[in-house]
Amino acid sequence: ATSRHRLRRPSAHIMLLAATLFFIPAAALPPPTSAGALVVGGSGRVGGSTVRWLYELSRRHGSGGLPVAIGGQSAATFAAAQRRLLQKGVPAAELQFVPMDVEASVDALRPVVRGRAIVVHTAGPFQGRRDPTLLAACVAEGVPYVDVCDEWPLAQQAKASLHQPAIDQKTTAVTAAGIWPGASALMAAEAVSRLGSGGCEKLDLSFFTAGTGNAGPTIVSATFLLLCQDALTYSGGREVQKEPWTERVEVDFGPGVGVRAGWLLDNPDVPTCHVALRVPSIASRFGTAPMPWNYRARRPTPPHAPAPAAACPA
Repeated sequence: ATSRHRLRRPSAHIMLLAATLFFIPAAALPPPTSAGALVVGGSGRVGGSTVRWLYELSRRHGSGGLPVAIGGQSAATFAAAQRRLLQKGVPAAELQFVPMDVEASVDALRPVVRGRAIVVHTAGPFQGRRDPTLLAACVAEGVPYVDVCDEWPLAQQAKASLHQPAIDQKTTAVTAAGIWPGASALMAAEAVSRLGSGGCEKLDLSFFTAGTGNAGPTIVSATFLLLCQDALTYSGGREVQKEPWTERVEVDFGPGVGVRAGWLLDNPDVPTCHVALRVPSIASRFGTAPMPWNYRARRPTPPHAPAPAAACPA
C-alpha cells in the first residue's frame, strides 16, 4: 500500500484540523461571547488556513461564527495575516491577537489557553523541541488541543507524559494531526483495511511537494531539520534507523503529478502505523521539485555529532 497525495493548497492541510473542532455537536459549540478558539501560529500559511476554516465551518454549523484568536509574538505579522484573511472572507474585527511565546513555561501559558473552546498549534517547525509545554498547559486547564507536530520524539514525549493527565482531566488532545503525519495515516489505514483479513506485510508512504506546496517556508526549514536525523523504518518487525535521503524509489502519483522520485525521511506515521495497523515493514519517503533541490538535500552533520566550534555562540 502506498499513500499518495499532493500538497497544493493550504486549505487541504487544514480540513483535518478544522474537523477536529466539529466532532463537537453544533449545539454544543460555545456562544460567540466565549473565548472561542486559539490558533497558535495563526499568522502563518497553515495557521492562517486553520483560522479561515474554523471561522467558515462554525458559521456553516449555525453557531454564528466562532471567535478566533491568533497567538504569536509579532503584532505586525498578525496585522498582515488579518489583511490576507480579509480577502478570504474573514472580517478583521472577528480576529484577536494574543501575544505569547510557545516556548514559555506551562505556568505562563495556562492563562493564555484558559477558557478556550480549543487550541490548535500550528507554530512549526517542531524539530528540536522536546517539551510539549503548550499541550501541558491545555491539559492542566481542561482545554481540547490539536497540533500538526511532525517530530516523533516530541510526539512520544507528549504521549508518555500527558496521556494519563489528559484522561484524568477528561480532555481530548490530538497530536501529529496535519496532512502528513495525520491524514496520511488515515489513508494508510483505509488501504490496509481493504486488504481484508490477510493484513498488510509492507507499507510504503510516499509524499511529493513541488517547492513549498504553497504552505510557506516552514516546510522547507522542517525538511532540512529532518535531514539532521535518521529516518525511522521497520523491517520484518524490527526497528531500523537509516541514513536520511537515501534509497531512492520512483513512485507514480497519478495524473497531474506523474512519476516522481522519493528518498527516505523521518515521519511519525511510520511508528504509529507500525503499532496501530500491525504492519511489520514500513518506510516513508519524500521528494520535491524542481529536481535539483533533491540533490542539494544532504545531511548537514551526522546525528549526535558535535557542532563545529565556530558555530557555537560566544
